[in-house]
Amino acid sequence: MRRRIGSLITAGVVTASCALLSGTTPVQAAAVPCTGKEENLKVLAGSNANRVDVKLCGWRTADEDTVQGFSEVDWLIEDPEIVFSKFKIQTRIEKRATADGRDIVVDSATCDFAKALNSAAKPRYPEQCHPAAVVDYDANYWWSTDATVTYDVEGDGKGEIAWELNGSPLVHTPPLVHIR
Repeated sequence: MRRRIGSLITAGVVTASCALLSGTTPVQAAAVPCTGKEENLKVLAGSNANRVDVKLCGWRTADEDTVQGFSEVDWLIEDPEIVFSKFKIQTRIEKRATADGRDIVVDSATCDFAKALNSAAKPRYPEQCHPAAVVDYDANYWWSTDATVTYDVEGDGKGEIAWELNGSPLVHTPPLVHIR
């Protein structure tokens, strides 16, 4: 038992040392900044049993010094009458010159999830939409992931709806300092 505890402590020290030597700062080791639970929630047909929830995440990578982000669509549709003829999400990596400045789109991807949302397959997992370009981090900007969902529920008489989502928290950190 003592040998096992000693081995675990040694492994923890080695792991911590490797993390410190690689130049990772505490800010980069923090959790990926995402929108809060139910921050981008759409309730359909007046019941929380029929809803779509979208999480937006954006972060700076420590190893490559790039900006990455994605949207994650989760849903619960219990009413078999709710059928999407369209459900597309445009996910964008954006930058701005000041914390309250105007967004500039750097990269985007559009994903069609209508088939997934209409599927009754279980178990199921949230769908993700990732912009594909490698975006180099620039400390002169504030970065975020933003998205717009365009959807249409068959037979509801509302037609196509554009849903502007709340973006991920802003990412703005000083340049990396690499230890050599």
